[in-house]
Amino acid sequence: MSSLGSVLEHLHSGETIAYPTEGVWGLGCDPNNSFAIEKLLRLKGRSKEKGLILIGSSFEQFIEFSHVEKFKDKLMTKWPGPHTWLVPSKDNLNKLIKGNNEKVALRLSKHDTVRSLCDSFGGALVSTSANKDGMKTLEGPKEILDNFPEVKVLDGDLGKNIKPSTIQDVVTDIIIR
Repeated sequence: MSSLGSVLEHLHSGETIAYPTEGVWGLGCDPNNSFAIEKLLRLKGRSKEKGLILIGSSFEQFIEFSHVEKFKDKLMTKWPGPHTWLVPSKDNLNKLIKGNNEKVALRLSKHDTVRSLCDSFGGALVSTSANKDGMKTLEGPKEILDNFPEVKVLDGDLGKNIKPSTIQDVVTDIIIR
């Protein structure tokens, strides 16, 4: 397990990290580094068309990526917490993050480790479950390092959620998951 400083250095170098969230271990990288996002997608074996979640510690961290201001009151009824909203993305959002979608998936976390990580990094992070695409989520640092030896794993504990976050479209209110 790695310290926050070591993990931040890895992030700023365009590398992938692993960290505990509300319910599962996540993999993440810098959302403003296309090389890092491509590397994360290759590690997972994930299609570029699917899109990825951005996780943050403050509402303001999502403004550069999406039109969150327009939906703030609605978003804050479920945030912070394990609720992912699909929000209309800004035109300049990296296609690797939104995939073939017009919306971007955003989650404002209340998990202390995630919040500290995003605060220290200075913004939101790309976030996806720690697993190969279509496989079960890895359950801890040892499994993560066995499958992804190049990843730095941030020291911390999982939250108490036993299921993945709900995903809901902010415009239509449709619950996707």
